[in-house]
Amino acid sequence: MQSVCVIKAKNALVEFAKIEESIKIAKLIEVEEFFCFDTYLSIKEAKESSIPVLGIFKSVESDCLGLFLDIALKKNGDSVGGGGINLYYYPKPHKYYQADNICLFFLQKDITLEKFLIEILYRSGTIPVETRNAIHRTITEKLGFKKQRITLCGRELSNLSNSWILFENNAMCKRHLIERIRDFYPAPVHINLGTTNLCNLRCSFCHFFAPKYVKTHVTDFFKKQRLLDDKIVYAVLDYAAKHNCVVDLVSPGEMLTDKRVPDFIRYGKDKGVRYLSMTTNGLLLDDEMGDRLLNSRLDALSISIDAAEEETYKKVRGGDFHRLIKNVERFLNKLEGKKVRMHISLSLILQESAKDEEKKFKEKWSKYPSVKELYIRNLVVKEEQGMKVSHDKNFDVGSRFLCQKPWDEIHINPDGGVMPCCTMSGTIGWDNKVLGNLYLQTLDEIWFGEVVQNMRKDLMELDFSKWKVCKQCEEWSYISIEKENGDIESPSINFMRVNE
Repeated sequence: MQSVCVIKAKNALVEFAKIEESIKIAKLIEVEEFFCFDTYLSIKEAKESSIPVLGIFKSVESDCLGLFLDIALKKNGDSVGGGGINLYYYPKPHKYYQADNICLFFLQKDITLEKFLIEILYRSGTIPVETRNAIHRTITEKLGFKKQRITLCGRELSNLSNSWILFENNAMCKRHLIERIRDFYPAPVHINLGTTNLCNLRCSFCHFFAPKYVKTHVTDFFKKQRLLDDKIVYAVLDYAAKHNCVVDLVSPGEMLTDKRVPDFIRYGKDKGVRYLSMTTNGLLLDDEMGDRLLNSRLDALSISIDAAEEETYKKVRGGDFHRLIKNVERFLNKLEGKKVRMHISLSLILQESAKDEEKKFKEKWSKYPSVKELYIRNLVVKEEQGMKVSHDKNFDVGSRFLCQKPWDEIHINPDGGVMPCCTMSGTIGWDNKVLGNLYLQTLDEIWFGEVVQNMRKDLMELDFSKWKVCKQCEEWSYISIEKENGDIESPSINFMRVNE
């Protein structure tokens, strides 16, 4: 029987004895949370004594179980273990699911232990994210640590482990995805919050406002102005702060047509929302609105530029290109002058002559130190009343696997309707089918409610009879790959990091 040191978070719920019966607990240590000095010292002591470590932690989204070092297990009848393997258990919809906070990796090499210490310092607020990233890069480059990029998994795994395997038990996983939804998925990780259905542009490619799409709309969603009630917005932000959700302010329209937005952002940050971002077309980012956003403590701003030449911009967006450039340049200069920390992303959609302007776009905007990311979007084409999405390329994934969206995120529309994903939200002009409505229900009632649970069960069984959008959707198969230089490549968007 293998003797191990067990490090267990006080809030963890996994009964590890049911996973592996051959474990003998040599020492049991309870810690408040994973990223703390008590965890580090306990691991260091066990490592120095050559005692294998079993870690059990509950993260933002889930319970996690990890078996590390020389413990041998059996998976699907085959022996797994030895040679410093990290195993973790996490009931994921599929193996590509993004698990940013599963907190599960340990320590075959001192260098990994050092990286763990860096993560503790970062999360305790001792060092900023820029310093943390620079140290990780230096360790990787100078000390020869082979960095592993993990498909759609978070920095925690990439930075801290070079060997990990998911402990798979399909029957247990499927049961936990439904029966223990409150334990493993107590809230969506991502909340896309839209407060308005107004827009100041009629872009040629927009599924909501382009004339060629508007004339085919069959719902009344855009027939009148809709502004989400203040009380609902504040309740959503309270919920996000309580459950550590990421909030992205993005609407079926232009967010800055809603002049309340900077006040919502400040409220959310005051309440403790861990990350709050927003997307805008930039034309309403005038001097006053820019100052309000700079003072709001917004974490990230994405601005859709979509051209490098006036003629192209006028053709695809129809707005004032010079006004846009003036707004963005003024905002970036103020941001840098005030030394405000805000992650700035600028985007370009590859369409028509914009395809020939990608180089100029990159050269112009990468010169601004405050711009941290440029992303190039492939044009999304919708046909058949908005139901079919086409991209230029796709990854060959073989048979269909389970979509993670019903376990991962929600989209809140300005009429109070809640949807599971951007694809469904994108069809709102043709099919306004919702999982619930915040004018009638709370987020908890919707997230754990019968409609969402039935959707999860149906998708697990590949039963799309009630989910037309899901049946025709292809985005379940779009897998993002993080490359060695940190850029992210996917079928729909390529992210390029700059000025880091």
